[in-house]
Amino acid sequence: MRARRRPAGVVPLRHYGRWVLAAVVLFLALSYIYALATNKAMRWDVFFQHLFHPAILSGLLLTIELTIASMVLAMVSGAILAVMRLAPNPVLNLVSYATVWFLRGTPLLVQLLFWYFLASLFPVLNFGIPFGPTLFSADTNLVINQFTAAVLGLGLNEGAYMAEIYRAGILSVDHGQTEAAQSIGMSRLRTLRRIVMPQAMRFIIPPTGNATISMLKTTSFVLIIGLPDLLTSVQLIYARNFQQIPLLAVACFWYILCTTALTIIQSWMERRYARGAAGSAAGLRRRRPSTPQDASRGDNSASAAGMRTPDSPTEKPAPVREPMLVAAGVTKSYGKQLVLKGIDLEVKRGQVVCLIGPSGSGKTTFLRCINHLEKIDGGSLAVDGDYIGYRMRRDGRLGEMREADICRQRRHIGIVFQRFNLFPHMSARENIMEGPVGVLKQDRRAASQDAGQLLARVGMSEKADDYPNALSGGQQQRVAISRALAMRPKLILFDEPTSALDPELVGEVLDVMRGLAQSGMTMIIVTHEIAFARDVADKIVFMDEGSIIEQGRPDQILVNPQHERTRRFISSVLGKTVH
Repeated sequence: MRARRRPAGVVPLRHYGRWVLAAVVLFLALSYIYALATNKAMRWDVFFQHLFHPAILSGLLLTIELTIASMVLAMVSGAILAVMRLAPNPVLNLVSYATVWFLRGTPLLVQLLFWYFLASLFPVLNFGIPFGPTLFSADTNLVINQFTAAVLGLGLNEGAYMAEIYRAGILSVDHGQTEAAQSIGMSRLRTLRRIVMPQAMRFIIPPTGNATISMLKTTSFVLIIGLPDLLTSVQLIYARNFQQIPLLAVACFWYILCTTALTIIQSWMERRYARGAAGSAAGLRRRRPSTPQDASRGDNSASAAGMRTPDSPTEKPAPVREPMLVAAGVTKSYGKQLVLKGIDLEVKRGQVVCLIGPSGSGKTTFLRCINHLEKIDGGSLAVDGDYIGYRMRRDGRLGEMREADICRQRRHIGIVFQRFNLFPHMSARENIMEGPVGVLKQDRRAASQDAGQLLARVGMSEKADDYPNALSGGQQQRVAISRALAMRPKLILFDEPTSALDPELVGEVLDVMRGLAQSGMTMIIVTHEIAFARDVADKIVFMDEGSIIEQGRPDQILVNPQHERTRRFISSVLGKTVH
């Protein structure tokens, strides 16, 4: 319809059908409640008489104890089985798979009876070294009583299902999160505890809540081994007075009350772990009291803050001639595809080196090998004189280091990823603090101050307490750069840091990188921004099909390349013929 005059307001669409349907449903629900409340056969006097009956309360307590103990065992055993299933060790993987297969494939009642009658199979339990001496022995019936048998049967059976819940939650976390944690020197255990599990919990909590509520009601199965849980206690009473319906209503009341409490706890935990999640009310900003230092940490303009502080030089110092990186004959393959074909490269301390070339030429793979996120198949990589990920053996070959040693090396090699890989459950400040506090063991207060200063340097002071999903792409990349700088690296790697950004946001990230180049930071940058490479690079390296085709000064590579393949690439990128 053609607009003829300025509208006075906006009227939302009315959904009258929804209101009619809601009224019908409400009427039916109230009718059912009224019919139940006024039915004389319900015997509400019997209901209230037995609501707090000692036998029923005793059964309720046993039900709660069984639920808690069984779910604790289920969650612990499930976590162990999930980690084993995800482990690269094929033996652990097979044992976990077989255990889950067996526990899910046999009925719960059979498992309860097995544990209850274990003494008939093993009258005495011997504890000691396998195939070695026995340290002590115990009567099986004394170790595994009715309660213990119930907990083992219920808990281990549920543990098989919890293992799959944990595994699904862990696999739901993007692998880039693990790589980001590894890049700042975090161990596997700390990565799992601090990065992976807090994000996986968003997917684990809802099914775990369902499993706990289901366990509350599944405890009624223990009747088969003679335990008087809530439902069994109710059955024993109505077997004497024949008031089945009011007594079953008593059982329903207590089950619903416990289920309501568990639902409230589940909702609280979901909100607790929803921090940083898209669409969450808690996902935009972490509340934090302002401090006087926050007001003096610089403005919010990347171009104004640049990368210059009172402690950083205003001009790039002359590069020192000692090499920071030496790559000799580096090869890497994925299956039968050779990705890197003998890369030889030397980067001086304080140099800025830009890797350019067509997609699929091996630039990113080479960059990841420098941080040992990818293992090399041949050759060697050394940063500041130390082999990365390997040590020289007595026989002259390189042997891979232990994980702890590799983590220590990664602390000194920062990397900024193409997809940012910020930790979504942490604010911008917490992202930057995680490495210094958890890896470098820096005091938390000092780390927070340093994080504020780094954010000020990249013009992000006002966003310090925002979660990543509240930041633009350019802002996230500036936080990612700050996170890498917080580890005080000797060398920093950039993997196409602007390729995932809108054109309008590219400039603010490039400004930050220019400031870093001027401060004398040794940098290796994979980029398609030819103009940026011309401005900041001391050396440009052109790669194609896993090999270095040509390398040299920007004016040489971009203006007067010597190799025909380089000339064709530069001409296609710049849109003009290069001779």
